[in-house]
Amino acid sequence: MLILHGKDRFRQDEHLQSLIAALTKKHGDGGTDTVRFDGQQGAKVVADILDECRSFGLMQQHKIVLVDNADLLVKVSDEDEASPAPPKSGGKRGHAPASAREMLENYAADPSESATLVLRASTWRPGNLDKAVAKVGEVIKCEPLSDLEAIAWAQKRAKESHQTAISPQAARDLVEAVGTELGRIDTELEKLALAAGGEGAPITVELVEQMVGVTRQEEFWGIQDGLMKGRTGETLEELQRLLDVSRHDPVAIGWSYMDTARKIHLASAAVAQGTNLRSLSKPLRLWGPDADRRIDELTTIAKATGPTRAARLFQAAVQTDGWNKSSMGDTVRNLEVLTVRFALATRAGAATGAPGRR
Repeated sequence: MLILHGKDRFRQDEHLQSLIAALTKKHGDGGTDTVRFDGQQGAKVVADILDECRSFGLMQQHKIVLVDNADLLVKVSDEDEASPAPPKSGGKRGHAPASAREMLENYAADPSESATLVLRASTWRPGNLDKAVAKVGEVIKCEPLSDLEAIAWAQKRAKESHQTAISPQAARDLVEAVGTELGRIDTELEKLALAAGGEGAPITVELVEQMVGVTRQEEFWGIQDGLMKGRTGETLEELQRLLDVSRHDPVAIGWSYMDTARKIHLASAAVAQGTNLRSLSKPLRLWGPDADRRIDELTTIAKATGPTRAARLFQAAVQTDGWNKSSMGDTVRNLEVLTVRFALATRAGAATGAPGRR
């Protein structure tokens, strides 16, 4: 048995491919077959999964029974739906049916030799099932790497999979630009290896700068303009692009929301006290060739929003950040709701032409 859990699907796929390669080496080409299930069907499908593990294939020597969204098989609500507990000692008859988690634990105690059961999930609650699986297989956590780990991985991957080399600085620039999601790094490495000219030509810092494009910071700064100006549609489109195209983690994107709310909060309080925001350019992180324009825009937004509304907005941003880091609710939906709150806060005062003090 094997449990693969974590938000980095690429790492999960790598471990799965390693398993398939090992089983193919043992049983030969055509000696394995993969049967897939989806945990979204809930606990009711567990019996079918275990029957598949225990049954023998007609042609294949070994089966890989792969269950995606496995966390939904063993969620608490399913276990709570089990029948009432069996009678206490002295009762006449009956036993409560095993929960989905207990059925899997029982199977792990005596797994079939002709099958490997693989449970995959982005989120996972550790428990006795993990201990049972560890005795007959592995439990592997596949979370995103740190920046330093991703840089080292990029250098190794370039050599082993793309027959090229990438310097530490070029790898650092690549990770800085696209993040630590390994699938995205691998895609960029393939593109960069081809652009380098092939035949082992190295990937240079200049090539990364030319081919990869804007950095994570630049992308995250980009969404702030729409938030500050209350442009809901524009901001939601940019949010979707960051998620679907740039493949950024919603929790990381939440930094832009937090930073924007912080700026509006600080600026609103300062403007209400008659402070010129140019004296606060450093704490507001407003510098560069267009700093004056951005300060003027923020001054206008701060006046329209007002300190009270700005404080509530900042509190909402902090709360949303806490929810997303604690996996409370849908992370993307939380950011979408917060986007609307930005529009309500920053545009309400502007619509009336008066500071938002209520």
